[in-house]
Amino acid sequence: MFRSLSFLLLATMAPIAIAQYAPPDPSGLQRIIVEPYYIADANDAADLDGGESVPEGARTYRVFVDLKPGYKLLTVGGFEQHPITFSTSTSFFNNDDRGGSWGEDINDIHLNKNTVAIDTWLSFGPASDAHVGVLKVDDTDGSLVGGPNNDGGSTGTPLLVNNAPEMGIPLTTSDGLIAATTIPSVVSVGTLPDLTESGGSNTYSNDNMGWAVLGGYESPDTTNRILIGQFTTDGEFTFCLNLWVRLPDELICSAPECHEYMEFYADLLPSDTAGTAVSGDNKFTHPTLCFNSSAPVVDCLGVPGGVAQPGTTCDDGSADTSNDVYNVDCACVGEDCEGVLGGGALPGTPCDDGDPETLDDTWVTGCTCDGIVGVQEHTSNTLLSVMPNPTEGTVRVRMDLREGAAVSYVVRDAVGRSIMGQELGIRGGELTLTLDLSGQAAGIYLLEVRTGDELAQSRIIKQ
Repeated sequence: MFRSLSFLLLATMAPIAIAQYAPPDPSGLQRIIVEPYYIADANDAADLDGGESVPEGARTYRVFVDLKPGYKLLTVGGFEQHPITFSTSTSFFNNDDRGGSWGEDINDIHLNKNTVAIDTWLSFGPASDAHVGVLKVDDTDGSLVGGPNNDGGSTGTPLLVNNAPEMGIPLTTSDGLIAATTIPSVVSVGTLPDLTESGGSNTYSNDNMGWAVLGGYESPDTTNRILIGQFTTDGEFTFCLNLWVRLPDELICSAPECHEYMEFYADLLPSDTAGTAVSGDNKFTHPTLCFNSSAPVVDCLGVPGGVAQPGTTCDDGSADTSNDVYNVDCACVGEDCEGVLGGGALPGTPCDDGDPETLDDTWVTGCTCDGIVGVQEHTSNTLLSVMPNPTEGTVRVRMDLREGAAVSYVVRDAVGRSIMGQELGIRGGELTLTLDLSGQAAGIYLLEVRTGDELAQSRIIKQ
């Protein structure tokens, strides 16, 4: 039985929750991301196992819908007066050997065969029957498809090894595949494009077709970027998309004017937003819904057609990070002391050195987790606070002396030598000192405060 596009849209809707009404926020759709996935070289073009060989210089593009957390992608398609279009000035490459029309059709055990990994297909998240697709910059588990992992096809020479800078991270490093415990099943209606089949057309336009995951789909990772297609062509590649996006549950209400979803159209017509709010205030457009590969893409340094792409190296200006690269937002970020890109485990922050005999473990310059043996943060008579810590010069030491007693302090370097100290006499209550370490080398120093027979210690980090 024929299922209309309206049926597909209705089937994606979940029960409406109770909340206060507010007009939908179009920023739930952040953008469409077109990732330069791969550029075929002469070795790839020589392979005949895939059927018709991929043209040398053909580019593989991956298209992602980038949503805010909590939003779900309901449907991608063509709607009345809003056709969806895909086209190339030449033809789309399709691998006849083990390719498919949908990402979920690709058997994961075949991803490393000849040029299967750059086949043209549509998707709603999956990039194989066991993987979902992510941006290469978000994939940290290596590659299954390129270089030594590739069977070489008919040539016997490993394929997909090109490392042209304009395609970002090479497939030999990262393939944009992460293993998934559940692969969503795609539902489609209408006349699907044949561009995903060998010999298919190079242009497609339709205003009554769509594909979806029932109930909507949110990516399994924290990015909520959903792969909707992979396209390989040596020609000019263009598309215009339309999307339906479900709002987070907490933003949906039972009021008559309330909406459960937003409609995004590549070409927003005056009739779309005319009339009452209930029919007009959930329809939007976005400049990234249409794409043309011939338009020069500005890189992370603002250079049209430049090579500073996400995943390429940069310098974030911090000596405390390593392996700096541009992320998908073109921010230059480095790995912290735990190897996390853009993470907060930096010198001066707490860590655990694994030694139960040490206290106050902290990352220090060089990303060593260092603790001090036998440090007491306070005793029954004295409480210490040191600010700022770490410091580039002076620190302010506040002592809370619960009982009057003879007070003295000493500051020791990492090998235990005294570098400064003073007898302060009989003191009680609150006492504040300023210590100047500006003339000392960067490192860890130990402040010892004696009040009568008791000792309190605190570590000071000099940057």
